[in-house]
Amino acid sequence: MLSVRLSRMCQLAVAGVCVAVVSACGSAHVVVHTGSPQPLTPGAPTSGGPVTGVPALGAIATGTLTGADVGAAQRAFGLDLLHVTCGQGAHGNLLLSGTSAGEALGLLYAAAGGDTSRNLGSVLHLGPWGPGVIAGIAGHTKALSDIRGPKKDEGLFLSNHVWSAKGSQPTQRYLDDVATAYHSDARSVDFAGDPTGATKAINDAVNKDTRGLIKKLFDQPLGSDTATVLTNALYLKATWMEPFESSAPADFHAPQGAVQVSMMTGASGPSRDSGGWRSVEFPYVGGKLSAIAILPPAGTDPCALTGSDLDTLTSGPARTAGALLPKLHFEQSHDLLANLKTLGVPLSGDYSGLGGGSDISAVVQKTYLDVDERGTTAAAATGVAMRESLRISTAPPVVFDRPFLFLLTDTSTHSPLFTAVVTDPTQHS
Repeated sequence: MLSVRLSRMCQLAVAGVCVAVVSACGSAHVVVHTGSPQPLTPGAPTSGGPVTGVPALGAIATGTLTGADVGAAQRAFGLDLLHVTCGQGAHGNLLLSGTSAGEALGLLYAAAGGDTSRNLGSVLHLGPWGPGVIAGIAGHTKALSDIRGPKKDEGLFLSNHVWSAKGSQPTQRYLDDVATAYHSDARSVDFAGDPTGATKAINDAVNKDTRGLIKKLFDQPLGSDTATVLTNALYLKATWMEPFESSAPADFHAPQGAVQVSMMTGASGPSRDSGGWRSVEFPYVGGKLSAIAILPPAGTDPCALTGSDLDTLTSGPARTAGALLPKLHFEQSHDLLANLKTLGVPLSGDYSGLGGGSDISAVVQKTYLDVDERGTTAAAATGVAMRESLRISTAPPVVFDRPFLFLLTDTSTHSPLFTAVVTDPTQHS
């Protein structure tokens, strides 16, 4: 089973986590693997940075898949996930990280074989797992890992970890592949003998990797039959290249009626149009990250955005436009298991690369977003748990005073780091 939780965003500080969990009988202890051909050995807690011993990109077979191609695959998967989540019925604000979920499921993809691998690859919009895909993902990982701001604490910080139960030994090929592709290490924890302590070790790593924005990925101890947990965490902090000058009270036309928000003014950016949709891009200092606010046609649900419109609204010819944007602060938690099943993720199958555990028991994602006049802070974390089977011209200003989409992306691979559906900025969940 998979369980996923999300949180919200505000100043540009954002965090996110995604987790996959596989369950199995057995006990565990903590160990770290760095990607070199050696057995797991005890190690220290995660550092949140690239692991040592990761093979250089030139050391693996070069394929035609690029980091930008992997970013495009994550955009397609992220839009699929947005659509299926919105399709559950009436919804309020929604904050997801397609990148965090895609990274965690990518750790699972590397372990899959046969039809399980083909089906999961299709969901992730990736080709067959092999040297070419590994090379592309490694390029994507490097592109994201290279995003740093002018200040030490600014930029995008990414971590991936494999948590295995004691006695559940992933294959060496799997460990080497995820170290190369995702800069992931592997750790062993005692799920069977000390599930509370094992869960705390995972939560502590997520808390550290998201700079304290996501303190607990799992609110309750994982089951003693847990075999593997696959986690991704993202932390983003950035300052606007052109800060908003001020903010003032203004009406926002939420679905349930007008609410008063703090509306920021005085910034501008590249603006694009597509079929009645309109976007404004807000770059961050350094030029490697940007936020894109997308306003749908009046009366249209922001979730109705199509892939072709998204491509037009985020790239290509643009003209400069001013914008009025509300301050945002969201924190959310989501269980994504049913949604991923709908998309075609095999909840049981051949995940033999993990060395045990063939059923996905939970996929949980938590996210955080804060946006103000100075910039943005965001975080996301996703976990998968498994168990054994049993600018050109000036445009009119764009006023985001009704439901809209807010995207955070990098300018190299255009990955869907965070996607927010804003229906009522006064609500923080």
